[in-house]
Amino acid sequence: MGFVRETCGCCDCEKVCPPLDLVFVIDSSESIGKTNFSLAKNFVISVANRFGKMAKNISDVSGSRLGVVQYSHQGAVQAIRMDDRGITSVTSFNTKVKAMEWIAGGTWTPSALKYTYDHLIEPGRRGRTKVVAIVITDGRYDPKDLDNLGALCNGVDVYAIAIGDMFDSGAERQNLERIACNMGDRVKTLSVYAELTAEEFLEEIEQILCPEPEMICPDLKCASDLSLAPLIQRPVDILFFIDGSERTGGRNFISILHFIERLSQSIPLSKEVSSGARFAVLQFGGEQDPEVLLDFSNNRRKISSLVSNAVYRDSSSTLGSAILYATEKLVSNPGGRFRGVRPDAELAFVFITDGVTSDKNFAEGIGAMRRANAVGVAITVGSDIDRERLLQLTLRDKALIFNLKSFNDLALPGVVKHMAHCLG
Repeated sequence: MGFVRETCGCCDCEKVCPPLDLVFVIDSSESIGKTNFSLAKNFVISVANRFGKMAKNISDVSGSRLGVVQYSHQGAVQAIRMDDRGITSVTSFNTKVKAMEWIAGGTWTPSALKYTYDHLIEPGRRGRTKVVAIVITDGRYDPKDLDNLGALCNGVDVYAIAIGDMFDSGAERQNLERIACNMGDRVKTLSVYAELTAEEFLEEIEQILCPEPEMICPDLKCASDLSLAPLIQRPVDILFFIDGSERTGGRNFISILHFIERLSQSIPLSKEVSSGARFAVLQFGGEQDPEVLLDFSNNRRKISSLVSNAVYRDSSSTLGSAILYATEKLVSNPGGRFRGVRPDAELAFVFITDGVTSDKNFAEGIGAMRRANAVGVAITVGSDIDRERLLQLTLRDKALIFNLKSFNDLALPGVVKHMAHCLG
């Protein structure tokens, strides 16, 4: 599997979103509290991290420019401007967000919206670039504030995120819709601030802001000093381990199955014993034996049928036991009910998991994987992962850990193409 290591080890794909000018307007009043204000900042940082390239200045027409306004009582405003010359990357933007401190005080929302348009959007927007504002608030604004709630509604797509149960009333809902330029589908309501940083909500926001990203992958011929035969000229049996635990989620489970289906359409499957790829798929979760969703097969129709036939377990994670089961039953099983690995085939274990799993049989599973001469590849999503476990799954090879930002990335053509080159 030298090709896998050489190919995958030095090539990182970059997700590129269409140019966007994005401003966050954050309620920093006393009712928010320091903890919730920190959660709002974490939301801003998480969204920024999903954008890929950031424009180096307002003259740069590619990439994104981001700004933040936090507000409280009259005149209490702190801003990170979109035309800030000190912000040249996502890292430098995040550093400034982390430095923002909770103001506390009243809630002058209309004035803050007017300030945002006059001082950030109007002087900082780039020609022909889409402009979006996300307003986060937890309550009514001060009636002494006579500015217009629709102050941003001038060539700006405005989304209002309301946190708390007070927005169930018709009057408050109407105010939110005024902030969102009378577009009800752009009003999002959450129960508590912690929901801002939930993976599903972040993916929803990402889909709104970057609905059609482009994946830019560098030339995969990274090992210029080596002459490597394409893997498609040799037989390879690929066994996918799908995490069926509650941490994955039903919708993401389906996304993984679609991803495997797309890979089967990009990787040449075997037409004879001595060449091409075969796929097998195993779901692990709970104390019972893992479920073999697909024995080693070159049949694209069977692979595609997994999307409609597989049932998500929604259980605990027991990956060690699953590896033991796979090596004993699927890999080398003379006379058994599974086909086993072809005698001359290379064997790849592809783990689609966050690495958070039970200790039970884990060390034994890694030992069994070594004895089976399998190469471990880990595909993981997000930042809430167990990196040490993932390193063990790849036999300490960091280059074989692929960390995507969201499960939506599994559907991107660039990601599928990149993984197809690595595996097949």
